[in-house]
Amino acid sequence: MDKKTNFIGYPIVIIITAILTFLVIRKCENPDLPIVTKPKEIISFKDATELYNSYTKNRVCVIKTFEGKRDYILDSLCPTTRKPNDEFMPSRSFYLSKKFLDQYIAYVNQITPDTIDITGYRLYLGNYPDKEKFDDGKSIPDPRRNTFFIAPTTLKGDTDLHRGFTFVDRNSDGKPEIIFLENEFDHQKYGQNLNQTKINTASFFSFINAYGPEKSTIGNDVGSHP
Repeated sequence: MDKKTNFIGYPIVIIITAILTFLVIRKCENPDLPIVTKPKEIISFKDATELYNSYTKNRVCVIKTFEGKRDYILDSLCPTTRKPNDEFMPSRSFYLSKKFLDQYIAYVNQITPDTIDITGYRLYLGNYPDKEKFDDGKSIPDPRRNTFFIAPTTLKGDTDLHRGFTFVDRNSDGKPEIIFLENEFDHQKYGQNLNQTKINTASFFSFINAYGPEKSTIGNDVGSHP
């Protein structure tokens, strides 16, 4: 009886030993990645809940009033041509897919010359107009709803302000200019500010020849939810 038990037990021991050996060898070949230090910007769920509720209390009601229950006082403070919509629900979150982020960052790195140091990415708050399309014909996914757009940033001069930038070939001469979004937005009208820099690098023009004249670094319509 003991011999039979040993006869059955030996193969099991051999199999377990082989599995453990395989796992140990595999772990040695593919060691675990080092532990990533938690960013200081991480907040607790409790703090996030407080932020969300604070927005609900102090911002959502204002937006709903603006969009749905206008009166002469509000019209005098915030003139608009929009018609009231009592069913309007303000946006409360925005979804960014990992696929979009990976593709967007790779795209921006591809079209940005090596002479420009990308320091990060800035999110700008916006609001879709109350119409079906932009002036260039691009469809507006959700008229009247809040949104945001994203742009890469770089430092300009000796300042510590990380400014969003994009590229525009204003003269259609194949020499794109770097446009700092804050400069343009502060002037309220595209084209008023003359403080741009010509970009002239082989890598940039290689991209233009391969992918066409579109050189914008600004991303939008990446997902939202009321």
